[in-house]
Amino acid sequence: MSCLLMSRKAAANRRCLGVEVTKICHCGVQVTAFPTIPDYQHSQDSSRTLCFVTLFKGKIMKKITLAAAALVMGIASASAADLAARPYTKAPAPIAAVYNWTGLYIGADVGYGWGRSTGISTNAAGFFPAPYSIDPSGVIGGGFVGYNWQVSNVVLGIEADWQAADLNDSAIFPNSAGTLYNIGTSVKDYGSVRGRVGLAFDRWMVFGTAGWAWGSWDTSYGFAGAANPFVTMNVNSSDGWTAGAGIEYAFADNWLGRVEYRYTDLGRASFVSLLTNSAEVGNRVTINDVRVGIAYKFGGPAPVVAKY
Repeated sequence: MSCLLMSRKAAANRRCLGVEVTKICHCGVQVTAFPTIPDYQHSQDSSRTLCFVTLFKGKIMKKITLAAAALVMGIASASAADLAARPYTKAPAPIAAVYNWTGLYIGADVGYGWGRSTGISTNAAGFFPAPYSIDPSGVIGGGFVGYNWQVSNVVLGIEADWQAADLNDSAIFPNSAGTLYNIGTSVKDYGSVRGRVGLAFDRWMVFGTAGWAWGSWDTSYGFAGAANPFVTMNVNSSDGWTAGAGIEYAFADNWLGRVEYRYTDLGRASFVSLLTNSAEVGNRVTINDVRVGIAYKFGGPAPVVAKY
C-alpha cells in the first residue's frame, strides 16, 4: 500500500523556509519533509492514503525570539561600553571672590601723641651745660591720602599724611654753675611720605609702613621764675623718618577704618645766640602716637580671585 506524503501544490503552500521537519505518518512510516517537497510514496497496500506534514510554528518563533534577544543584548552591551568609556569629571569647586584693596583713598584721623625732647643748653661759648629731657604730649589730628596695589593677598602702597599737633611740656633744669633754667618744647605739626606693605585677609589687612618725615617745633629757654623765655628756637625739620604698623578693615565697599601706631624721629636742631649768650648743642624730638582713622576708597569693589 502506498501513502502519498504531499502533492507538489500542497508543498508549495507549506514551505518551511529551509527547516527540516520529521513527522510520523498515520500509517506508521517516518517521513522527512524539505522546503520543496516532492511527492513521496511508499507501498503498504493497494489503497492511497494522504499524509500532510504539519510544521511547528513554535520552533520557528523560538529561533526568531532567540535571534532578537541576542541582537538587543549586543546593542545594550555596546551602549554600556560607550557609557563606561566616558571619564568621570568632578565639577570644580567654586572660587571665592575676596575684597579688592586696589585704588586711591583719602581720609582723616585723630589720636594721641607722647614724645621726648632732649638736648644740652649752654652759653654762647659752649660752657655751663644744662642737659635736659622733657616729654611733650597731647592730641593730634590730620589727614592722609594714598594708593594701594593688590597682588594676590599682598597689598603694596604709598601714602602721605599730615598731623596738626598740640604736644607740650616744660621743666626746670640746672646748668653746671647751678643756675636754674625753665626749658620747654611744643610740637606744632609733623607729616610723612611712606611706603606700605600689607597682607590682606579678605576685608582685613595688617600692614607695616616706613618713610621720610618732617615737622616743626619750638624749644624755649628762660630763667626759672621769669615770665618769658630769653630765647626760643623755632625749628622746621625736614630730615626725619618714621615707621609703624596698623590694621585696616573695609566695613563697606568704599569705606575703610584703621588703627595705627607710629614712631617719628624729627631729627636735631641747634643754635648759637650771641645776643642772649646762649646756645643749643643739639635738640632732638621724637614722637610716639596712636591714631584711628576713616577713609573713602574711590572706584568700584571689583573682587579679586583668591589663590591661597
